[in-house]
Amino acid sequence: MADKEIIQEKVAAELSRIVDGEVLCLMKPLLVSPRCEMRVWDYGEPEQTFPCWIVLEHAPSNTCVAYCEYGFGPSSPWGLLFITGQHLSMGMDSEWYTYLEDAFRESMAWDGDNPPDYEVT
Repeated sequence: MADKEIIQEKVAAELSRIVDGEVLCLMKPLLVSPRCEMRVWDYGEPEQTFPCWIVLEHAPSNTCVAYCEYGFGPSSPWGLLFITGQHLSMGMDSEWYTYLEDAFRESMAWDGDNPPDYEVT
């Protein structure tokens, strides 16, 4: 399992890739100190869980962005999850992304325009 410092480095590396100042301006205040939560993986053994590192929270929508090396990771390690409530599993593959910026742009925290040539990966 990754530790907090490694996750902080991954977040910093992802932030350094973002060139859109508006995205950075809206994203940075939502970043939280990484914390690990074991989340249910719906596609494996019953009650199988994986460590998901919560790195960003948007309280108004009860959603967060997490990093996880398991499940849909490593190819899509950044996922959109609920913070609290009934649906606390890792969710579906359509909620997991290659880059932190993609997860943020697909989240409820982002209501800006995406560049015309922008593609989620």
